Amino acid sequence: MLCVKRIGVLAFLILMLAAVTVGCASSGENAKTNRREIDYTVAEPGKLPEELSHAIEENKKKEIRMTYIDGEDMYLVRGYGEQKTGGYSIAVAECTEDDTTILFDTRLIGPTEEEGLSKDPSYPCLVVKIEARDKKVMIQ
Repeated sequence: MLCVKRIGVLAFLILMLAAVTVGCASSGENAKTNRREIDYTVAEPGKLPEELSHAIEENKKKEIRMTYIDGEDMYLVRGYGEQKTGGYSIAVAECTEDDTTILFDTRLIGPTEEEGLSKDPSYPCLVVKIEARDKKVMIQ
């Protein structure tokens, strides 16, 4: 009789664990599907606010992850620091938001050709402009 009770309790615990696991997986997927794409524009270096341009120039040798708000515009900045040669580019992997957070994720793309590359160091940096929002920003 004692073994039957233990099996029953064990079966109950396994069912509860399965229910909790399914509930966690569902909420994770819901959180992911609640993300919305953000319309953005790649900002031209010559058209940035002066203060932002200055901050980028001062910090270009190291990695940069920063935001800058100018009126109704928010600038998301991702710089990859000093690279040994030219020929690098940056791709936007994700620019999304949910109710509380903006996610800006980029990828550094290395030079494709050895020939014709500048031997001078380069400082790949991407700035995108979005409508200002009062949310936490994660730049990856």
